[in-house]
Order: sequence, then C-alpha cells, then structure tokens
Amino acid sequence: MTVLVLGTPDSGKSRFAESIMDELAGEKEKIYIATMIPFGKTGEERIKKHRKMREGKGYLTVECPVDVSDIADDIERIEDKCCLLECLSNLIGNEIHSEGNKGMDDDRLIDKITEDVTALGSKCSHLVIVSNHFPSDDPEYDEDTRRYVRITDLVNKKISLNMDQIYDLTDEG
Repeated sequence: MTVLVLGTPDSGKSRFAESIMDELAGEKEKIYIATMIPFGKTGEERIKKHRKMREGKGYLTVECPVDVSDIADDIERIEDKCCLLECLSNLIGNEIHSEGNKGMDDDRLIDKITEDVTALGSKCSHLVIVSNHFPSDDPEYDEDTRRYVRITDLVNKKISLNMDQIYDLTDEG
C-alpha cells in the first residue's frame, strides 16, 4: 500500500503518518527515510524533534537526501519492510539544488523525483510519504521559492496518481 500525507508545515502530518505506519507495519520492520539536510539551527531542531517523536517506536533511520530509489539497494530485503519517506518536499528541495541535477529542466526534474519515489514504493511492502503543501501565491516568495513551490505542487499531484490512499491535513492545523 502507498499512502500520501499532505499538509502545511506543523500541521501534524508526521505524527499522523507515523500512526498510519504503525498500523500498516504490524510486525514488519519500519524504515524511516530521512531526507532533510540540516541547514542552520532551525533544521537541526526540526531533526531533533522528529527523532524524539520516533524514539522507542522501532524505526531504523536511513538518511537519504537525494535519489531515494537507490536506498532499496542498501537495505536488505526491503520488500519485507515498511518505509516512511519524511519528507517529500525536503527531497524536492534537495533534488532541485543537487549538483547532479544542475541544468535539468523542471519537467525532467519532476519526472525524476516522481520516478524515484514510485520505484521506492514498488520495492517495499508499504510506503507512507509525508509532503508539504504551500500557498502558491505568497507575494514574499523570491523566484527560487516560487519555483520550489511550483515543483513541489506538481510532484505532489503526479505522485497522487499512484497512491492507494491520500490524506490532506492542510486545513487541520
């Protein structure tokens, strides 16, 4: 089963996704695929918060900021495991700024990210994906942020086509 949990930052999507993971996993091993690269104190604090939330819940954490389809090669018998991808929007930002993707047009980048996530989902027993939803019309956005928000929205929409279940916590807070 593949599940997408969408929401604004701090909407409770991570906690909700973990509860889904616990239900789906049963006795299967749970892999937490951490995509965040900690930039500055805020990033480090966010990572600490998420580690504390997972404490004692039986997750094996795998750091994977780009190319998530490759981790299946690094995890023994991933088809017997349940994976939580936290967070797709971080992955998107990392892929946008990755040296390996410099010069790639947005359509190809969107396809690459979608294909990588879809490939990961096809290799594990269950995949739960957490992603952010951002307002697309904030006048404070610079050009780079507008591009990131647009790409994130398009990847979320494209990924949604392959999901068994979608939860949108955007209005839940």
